[in-house]
Amino acid sequence: MWLPSTVRQLDLSFGMGKEQVFGFAGRVEHLELQHIIQIACLAGISATIIVRQRNQKGYIYVRNGQILHAAVGGLSGQEAVNEMVGWRIGRFDLRHGISQGISRTLETNSTSVLLEATRMLDERLADTEPEYSQNKRKAGIIKSLQISQGGAAEILGLIAEHRKRNEWKSRFVNVSQIVLIVMVAGLIGYIGYDHKDEVTGLVQSIGSKPVVRAGFGSAIGIPGGLFYYQDGQSIVLPQFDIDPTEVTIWQYAEFLAAVGESHEYDHPDEPADKSHRNLQWDRMYRAAVEQGEMQGVKININFPAVFIDWFDAYAYAKWRGRRLPTEQEWEKAARGSGGQRYPWGPDDRVGAANVYRGDAKRRWAAPGTYPEDRSPYGVLDMAGNVSEWTSSVDQSGNPIVRGGNFGNFSADVTRRVTNQRSLTLSDRIGFRTVSDR
Repeated sequence: MWLPSTVRQLDLSFGMGKEQVFGFAGRVEHLELQHIIQIACLAGISATIIVRQRNQKGYIYVRNGQILHAAVGGLSGQEAVNEMVGWRIGRFDLRHGISQGISRTLETNSTSVLLEATRMLDERLADTEPEYSQNKRKAGIIKSLQISQGGAAEILGLIAEHRKRNEWKSRFVNVSQIVLIVMVAGLIGYIGYDHKDEVTGLVQSIGSKPVVRAGFGSAIGIPGGLFYYQDGQSIVLPQFDIDPTEVTIWQYAEFLAAVGESHEYDHPDEPADKSHRNLQWDRMYRAAVEQGEMQGVKININFPAVFIDWFDAYAYAKWRGRRLPTEQEWEKAARGSGGQRYPWGPDDRVGAANVYRGDAKRRWAAPGTYPEDRSPYGVLDMAGNVSEWTSSVDQSGNPIVRGGNFGNFSADVTRRVTNQRSLTLSDRIGFRTVSDR
């Protein structure tokens, strides 16, 4: 059996740049999702499978034939795979490669992941479609495995050769790292004791343990009804839900990896030649992935995403099927319905939120670092850390920014910032998203 080879030329900037691919493209229809995933795993490739059903979109990340991570809505890992495999109809898009910073949320092998998802689908069908007989369901599972695993010995031979080459590459990388450590140790003696900290930092960065992506649960429901806005104005809002934390670096990187240079989610007023990434973001992303420093602060992928302008925040929210909060929604989520000026109560508390207290070196913090900065509904970091974009605009038509940050003195959640242009890039402004319930 002759199989066409695919040759790829890559020009990636931190794993999220443009990718020029040479090879064959085609169209398949009426395949179940588990078949598509199994084919990708058996081929031993690294790819992102984007799955769509109506207005829902999910992502399955396969690295070297193993399912690394899956996400859809507020679900991740095995729960996300179960959800997507349960979709009876939809569309998929398989893209070569995955972005850096995608952490593993699925520890078992791909076969186990898919068998569990198929089992859950089987139980769901038994509950919703009683006429679907048990014998037919079992036959369907066996057929599914045969479709994906069966076939010519030539294909299995190619897969075995592919994996053998990967093993040799892995061994070569391990030997290269040992040689690099020896070389760095030699550099310490050659460069001198005065520079030992810089060289030691380089050694420590080799093989550093990846940071697990932090999760703070699903969106938090905010009940509808009356609340006191600003200095006592009574406002009635319908119910909505809001992200428990500011959007993190890994979450925004996932968005960039998925949309690339597409303008599908752009605001109509966004400049035509604008990208959703910039040099400052790239530096921060690289530092976060390497667990390095940005502006003197050691950061990781769980820190809030900043250097994000309003158009970027709008596109991310739309990509997730959500939106930016109005400033009224933001304030209610921060202070509750009783009109307190701080998430924790009526009075300020020193050290309760990440605001400026005389130390200019203190900047961002990971979500939840300040446990007292927690609203009556359980929403985190609205008094400090970074301020946030909203969908509301001031008299000049510029978006309104809400909340305190590490550079201002006040933790008062009635704080409003106006006259910020939509294209503003700031290390003090992040965002979170909401949706109607």
